[in-house]
Amino acid sequence: MDSTGVTEFPPGPHLSRLGHQKVFVTRPGNDNIGEILTSMGVEFEPFDGSFECSLLFVNCGTPDQVDPRGLAEFVRSGGCLYASDHADTLIAQAFPGVFDFGGRSGSRGQVSAEVIDPELKDVLGGRIDVEFDMGAWAVLRRGKAESLLTAAKGSQQAGNPIMAYAKYGEGSIFYTCFHNKAQTSDRETRLLQLLVVKQFSATSNRSFEQAGKSLGLALDEIRSDLRR
Repeated sequence: MDSTGVTEFPPGPHLSRLGHQKVFVTRPGNDNIGEILTSMGVEFEPFDGSFECSLLFVNCGTPDQVDPRGLAEFVRSGGCLYASDHADTLIAQAFPGVFDFGGRSGSRGQVSAEVIDPELKDVLGGRIDVEFDMGAWAVLRRGKAESLLTAAKGSQQAGNPIMAYAKYGEGSIFYTCFHNKAQTSDRETRLLQLLVVKQFSATSNRSFEQAGKSLGLALDEIRSDLRR
């Protein structure tokens, strides 16, 4: 790996420390979270309608059909779900009342966000700028879900979450209003990588630091690099 903060050796062999974690990813739509996983050396398989995995990543605008009932049972039974932006309709169908969506009224442009989650904040610092490359992104309002990032005062959708987390049964759901894109900044890439760390941490009963090391991320180096 050439990027700062990633060990030079492939992290894949160390995934065994996190137990058997099969990963499925839907086909790309308006984003491609698979590129983030590849940057971390995480192997994954294409989603084929089956939920026989530990972690499922649903891209914004994916052409794949994901059954809401099957998805709900997957998470209820202990699975971990990542979903972004226009997966809001699927999330609302599968998990009614868990996330409070306010329509696709977000505007294109940069949003200054406050980092609420302590683990992410420890690495990224208290603020991060997020670029929304397209308009009509799904707005998330405060609801039952826990805010990980919120739009800062003075930004569009100020006070509303732009990344959130919820427990559902034995599993967990991570939802983000923004997503991986062609012009994703280094800090946004790091944010998405760290979100992946949180997901592996949630499914493996390992600490955030332990999951990061097993995925090959040198968190101390990332902290230092991002705060220069």
